[in-house]
Amino acid sequence: MSFKVTPMTPLQSRGLAAVLLILVLAGVIAVFVAPTLVLHRRYDNAIAQQRDLLERYQRLVAQKPQVEVALEEVKRHNGRRFFLKNTATNLAGAELQDLVRAGIESSGGRVTTSQNIAPKEDGDYYKISVNVQFFATTPNLQKALQALETKTPYLVIDGMTLRPMNANRNFKPAPGQEPEINAQIEVSGWAYRPNESGGAS
Repeated sequence: MSFKVTPMTPLQSRGLAAVLLILVLAGVIAVFVAPTLVLHRRYDNAIAQQRDLLERYQRLVAQKPQVEVALEEVKRHNGRRFFLKNTATNLAGAELQDLVRAGIESSGGRVTTSQNIAPKEDGDYYKISVNVQFFATTPNLQKALQALETKTPYLVIDGMTLRPMNANRNFKPAPGQEPEINAQIEVSGWAYRPNESGGAS
């Protein structure tokens, strides 16, 4: 069985040559131009992100005079009272434990354990934290949390875990008796670093 190859006409030859040329050009574009476009898009995105970051920094810098005025205002109003009195971290931790214990017990709660957490540097201050476990009824828990968050120095409750004393759904407390909750909270306050004069009178 033999195949007869018919020679192409000049018009067909030119058409095939044009198709091959287009394919070669497409290949060149795919190899060289496409990666360039991808890089171009990546750099455009990176430039846009950097511009956005720069604009944010510029807004922060523009706010600097207002922040300095606010800091001066705080200094004039005895801003130091919002911080723990002690600058040594161990003494500040003991002070924080006493404040938290007093706030809980004065609200009717019973503290079972209290443990200091390693202090963290926070600019010119130390963030002092304590982990406290206690028992309290729901109303007393609410009072304790309010007492802690409205204290001077400022204290912040960073985390809280609540567990019912009796997980049985059918459990009913005695008449007139409020069930207790086992609460665990992490409370933080701030202290000036020892090498800081505080800048507040």
